[in-house]
Amino acid sequence: MQTQRTILGPQQVFKVVFLGNSGVGKSSFIQQYCTGRFYSKMNATVGIDFQMKTLTLGSTVITLQLWDTAGQERFRSITEQYYRKADGILAMYDITKSSSFVAVRAWLDSVKEKMCDSAVLMLLANKLDLVADRGKEVKTGEGQRLADQHNALFYECSAKTGHNVEELMTYLAG
Repeated sequence: MQTQRTILGPQQVFKVVFLGNSGVGKSSFIQQYCTGRFYSKMNATVGIDFQMKTLTLGSTVITLQLWDTAGQERFRSITEQYYRKADGILAMYDITKSSSFVAVRAWLDSVKEKMCDSAVLMLLANKLDLVADRGKEVKTGEGQRLADQHNALFYECSAKTGHNVEELMTYLAG
């Protein structure tokens, strides 16, 4: 009896922190990415929650620790402790609510002061699936300009349909 083993390259662990106001879809995004499913009834995150997802890029096994932070102001000081040593920071807003876009500016300003120089910063415009029903309150160009101002990558996505979820996370891990 012979056993075959696959030799994989070194394993890397990346800490990825999700920031943004409550209700923009951070938890739903993480669920979609980890399970391929959308849950319409999600409770607001209290404090911090996290999940892990492992993927293989080439011969490298990468484990992403996905840190889901509470969007409420009262948890802001707790949240700041988590993105200091993050490898990736994903700031998210709801494309159908301009108030969440205004608020994400404060999240980005806060991050810029405390994030590691080597961290990757992304700005995510979530809920693209709702644009047909609710309208797009934040234009693509506005999001791109804000991302450019902060040297961040910009993606429009949908935690519900999975649009751009896998792509942007694979890019982040690569």
